[in-house]
Amino acid sequence: MIRESNKKARETVEENLKYIDKPELCEIVDMIRPYYSFTKEQLMERELRNKARYIMSSFKDGEKIRTYYLNNDGVYINIEKSTDLGDLDKVDIQLSAKYSGLTAAISKVRNRIDGVIDRFKRRRG
Repeated sequence: MIRESNKKARETVEENLKYIDKPELCEIVDMIRPYYSFTKEQLMERELRNKARYIMSSFKDGEKIRTYYLNNDGVYINIEKSTDLGDLDKVDIQLSAKYSGLTAAISKVRNRIDGVIDRFKRRRG
């Protein structure tokens, strides 16, 4: 049920993005609203989980580097105190994947910036 809702919502957003250059969050929410319904309990649980994640991510060392990371089993690993190489390896894999994704995204944005600048220079030159 949720998977089908996600698929339909994604298709709707993808179709509408053809006509919107800079979609606002509220527009996307309005597009997907018909595909989802939640109980108050579900919303409360989700919000509490988000708050818990936020709180845990706020614990940092003196150099402002996070101390706790959530593993795939829903357990927080304290990287300053953990001696479990398996846990530390899982955190390393998780962070490496995020780093790779961010590096690719940064590269994509910078290439686009360069393209826009080049196009601007050609128009003016």
